[in-house]
Amino acid sequence: MKPTSLFALAASLLLAGSVQAQSPATYKISGKLDGLDNQMVYLNTSYGGRQIKDSVVASGGRFSFKGETPGTVLYFLQFGKKNYFSVPVGAKEHVKISGKLAELNKIKVTGSKDYIVWKEWTTAWNTITARAGGLYKQLDSLEKLSKATGQPADRSAVNAEFDKLNQRLIDSVEALVKRYPGSGVVPFIITDRFINYPNPEKAASTYAALTPAGKESVYGRELGESLRIAAKTGIGVSPSFSVPGRDGGTVSLAAYKGKVVLVDFWASWCGPCRKENPNLVKAYEKYHGKGFEIIGISLDDKKDKWLAAIEADQLGWVHASDLKGWKSDLALEYGIRSIPMNFLVDANGKIIAKDLRGVALEKQLEKIYP
Repeated sequence: MKPTSLFALAASLLLAGSVQAQSPATYKISGKLDGLDNQMVYLNTSYGGRQIKDSVVASGGRFSFKGETPGTVLYFLQFGKKNYFSVPVGAKEHVKISGKLAELNKIKVTGSKDYIVWKEWTTAWNTITARAGGLYKQLDSLEKLSKATGQPADRSAVNAEFDKLNQRLIDSVEALVKRYPGSGVVPFIITDRFINYPNPEKAASTYAALTPAGKESVYGRELGESLRIAAKTGIGVSPSFSVPGRDGGTVSLAAYKGKVVLVDFWASWCGPCRKENPNLVKAYEKYHGKGFEIIGISLDDKKDKWLAAIEADQLGWVHASDLKGWKSDLALEYGIRSIPMNFLVDANGKIIAKDLRGVALEKQLEKIYP
């Protein structure tokens, strides 16, 4: 887990998997919350490329939604302007919610067979993010001290704590898979933690540990499809693509066979990407003369901002983008769900490393260009 990924728990997933084989069935969500009064209640979810939204006006704190679902799906509720709650709802389930609006963490839920799984996970996740918040504050303090003194900050202790937290996260997900391998919500958690923030090994191993019921659930099918797509950029694979270049031509990976190429997915609006760019510039300046190349694939949708970022960060390598943002053809084909993301291709056109950050890229290049 990179520090930048710790706070990102998906509010909804627009995944590419198909759920057409599962026939939809009705569901109902109803509730009574003290303090809700006559405020708006919003509902949304997404699966199989579809996004479902609905809203009602509560009456004396009571609200109700009805609809169809192909299986267990997470529904995200918003009460008023800033109160949020999520609950898994399965086919033919009538989920009832009761409690106080001011104490959503103590809310009572009945009728959802997977709610116990989701509550266990969110409790573990909240503990992890609370610890992460403290570590981020430590990083901020180190940055301020570095700017004040002009000396580089020693982040080793904080990074070691992030590593421990990352392992704690992995342990939490694996424990959940072991306890609830047939749950329809567990594949959502695997996707969110190991697909959206790539950890191919753990994504594959936790998926393999699911029962047939888990794999055939709505999110299980989507997870399986995500793994199939992710395999296109796996170690040892020989990728091939052509993307519009910034000057109007076409950038083809095949044209760089014989060179070691870093394919880097980024965007001008991506803060972590921009922070990583100085590391890429350093590696490029050191190894470009020896045959190293970078192809930057931008997920921008505005050309002026894309080009301005290239200029501002002094990125002197090859750049390409179809300017479709997250709907980039290549990003969809390769299942890119978070950036920065990169993979390193050797002179024979095969992927030899992925997600190289910080000094990791330079260390990898040192092995190639001793």
